[in-house]
Amino acid sequence: MKAIIAGDIINSQQNDPNLYLTVLRDILREYSQKDMQQIYRGDSFQAMIAQPENALYASLKIKAALRKTGSLDVRIAIGLGDVNIIDNAIAVSTGSALKRSGELLDSLKSLGQNLMVSSGQSTDNYMNAALKFALLYMDNWTTNSAETVYELLCHPDIKQNELGKKLGVQQATASRRLDRANWKETQVLLQLFQQYYKDVSHGNTI
Repeated sequence: MKAIIAGDIINSQQNDPNLYLTVLRDILREYSQKDMQQIYRGDSFQAMIAQPENALYASLKIKAALRKTGSLDVRIAIGLGDVNIIDNAIAVSTGSALKRSGELLDSLKSLGQNLMVSSGQSTDNYMNAALKFALLYMDNWTTNSAETVYELLCHPDIKQNELGKKLGVQQATASRRLDRANWKETQVLLQLFQQYYKDVSHGNTI
């Protein structure tokens, strides 16, 4: 089972594209299958994640990178299913994962939820409920919180004293930022997604 992430940047028209395009492009290249990512219309994107179980990890890294600017956010739809690669280009490829991510992205704004998944299975209801609860704090990450989460996602094994140095603060301050960002809860969410992916993969009914 493949994973496609499709997204729209929130508040892009009120910001200089240079504020987000480089970091967005770098993250998509880091986590997507080679050449299977694109940014279109200037503020929309899609990518096939090379390791599908990391689709949420990549999505949260994008969210943290944008929220740490202080003025940007993102809507992301994760579609799980099959992908029929055509001409090694995501723009012309087909499959249920692409269809699900595209259709879900189109409905996120009306649903009032900035991050959801779709695999066509009932397990989606549970994962999307967990995401909805997590977004209660993630959609309100401050610049400091988002920056802290971003550094942790870039360096998952970093120690708190090293994290503090990267952030230019004392270790105690870094620790408080972790608490305010709900980092422990975010780690639980990431683990939950990996289990969810295993479950829907084993019960795949594309």
